[in-house]
Amino acid sequence: MAKILRLEDCADYAAVLAYWSYNLWYRDRDITYDTIIKAYRMRTGTDTLPLAWTAVAEDMPVGMASLKMDDLWSRRDLNPWLASLYVVPEFRNRGIAGQLVQAVLAGAKYAGFPRVYLFTGPSEDVDLGKYYSRRGWKYLEDETDNDGHPTQIYYYDV
Repeated sequence: MAKILRLEDCADYAAVLAYWSYNLWYRDRDITYDTIIKAYRMRTGTDTLPLAWTAVAEDMPVGMASLKMDDLWSRRDLNPWLASLYVVPEFRNRGIAGQLVQAVLAGAKYAGFPRVYLFTGPSEDVDLGKYYSRRGWKYLEDETDNDGHPTQIYYYDV
């Protein structure tokens, strides 16, 4: 198992999380790495959204997740969102993603949100809808993601 820390408690990892995020989701957009690293650095000293959590194992960051507003641009009426869930490949299938999701849900509950949303992204090795459904998330609807690809929205009542 990993240790799950708020990014504010391990601020030195902000650059690593920004690097993962940029390479996974922003490299092909008109968004610079500098913009992403500034966004993660902002998450290190605040109790307001967006917030980020880091999974730490073997004294290094091995995963991340965020809680943020307006993650799906076409559905700004739904908030907040579980976002940027990622575990490095060498540490997958150890329950770390589940730990990160639970940390985000606890953070949302603490902040007073009754419900959290997520939208699925493309995955080559996991049926994300099935993954989340098995963990208590409920399907809401089909939508188009921020890059124009089909996605599914799920929610969880905290």
